[in-house]
Amino acid sequence: MSRLHWTWGMRAMAHYRWMGKAGNGAALSLLDWTLVLVIMSGVILWPVYWATRWSSTARFQLVLAVIDAVLADGKACTAPRGWRRSRALRQVDESCRRVEKCLFKVHSIAGSVPRRSSRLGLIKRHAALVAGAQRAALHKLDIDPEPALAELARLQLVIGENHLRGRQAALLPAELLLDARPVSRLRNTWRESAHMAMAILVAMAAAAGAAHLLPSIGVPEDLRPWLTLGAAVLAATLVAGWGRVTRILELLPA
Repeated sequence: MSRLHWTWGMRAMAHYRWMGKAGNGAALSLLDWTLVLVIMSGVILWPVYWATRWSSTARFQLVLAVIDAVLADGKACTAPRGWRRSRALRQVDESCRRVEKCLFKVHSIAGSVPRRSSRLGLIKRHAALVAGAQRAALHKLDIDPEPALAELARLQLVIGENHLRGRQAALLPAELLLDARPVSRLRNTWRESAHMAMAILVAMAAAAGAAHLLPSIGVPEDLRPWLTLGAAVLAATLVAGWGRVTRILELLPA
């Protein structure tokens, strides 16, 4: 995989050098810059995405988020009253959001469900209910904190255990979901789409700006494609985060 992408990258660089020679009488057009940028993005980012998608950290995202959340629950339960307790409770809220984020992509984390499988619908609906049950347990922190923290930790441990067992459509038993209100994924989807669109637009603007600026400041031709690509990746990462930048690669053809 990496050797193939590296070969593509070398061909793109050779094409760039050929067109940059005076004897060939051709200048890089917008299409050429776009082609070089796309190919070099695949050369650099696709192996990184491949590694992060199938690494142990990526495959156990939900479990790691649950562990962090349970630890945050324990720290909040034992924290002395005052600003330490308030800070610990904020961390509980943040850890629950990370768990919820993983719940919405549990089918992708598990890696056992194809994108067009009929199983996806059931898993996604169940994940929305589980997220609602976690929110309901979280809301009890402002009523009776200590028992609520213990209940929340037990709930999250059950989620992590069932996920490890491959029960993606049964992360919580039915009796714990009777009064749960499913969390709508629409708002999260729109927000994520906006972030992705902004990352792409910023990357394109940064690449265009770098392509216009680099020749005027005397940057050698061999370095311009790499600096242009670096500017695009850096701008997109600053706006949308590295995780979203790597997911943009899913839009590229395999």
